[in-house]
Amino acid sequence: MGNFPTEKCRTCQALIVWAVTDRGKDMPVDAHTDPKGNIALTPEGKVLSARVVPAHLAFGRKDLRLSHFVKCPDAPKWRQRR
Repeated sequence: MGNFPTEKCRTCQALIVWAVTDRGKDMPVDAHTDPKGNIALTPEGKVLSARVVPAHLAFGRKDLRLSHFVKCPDAPKWRQRR
């Protein structure tokens, strides 16, 4: 899972980590790695950075995760919040 601080999703209770995209947006990411993952997490000071890894570079990697919005049943509700 890495040494990243985790918390539970408020609706589905899955373990997530919060990261920041290259556009400065907060992004919930599944805490566990996933063979279908395309998100790389990198600690940058006090911030955990999330970066999308293109498919041709993701092949064979075991450290990638999925955006939590992929599996969370309430993702549409959370995406609408501002």
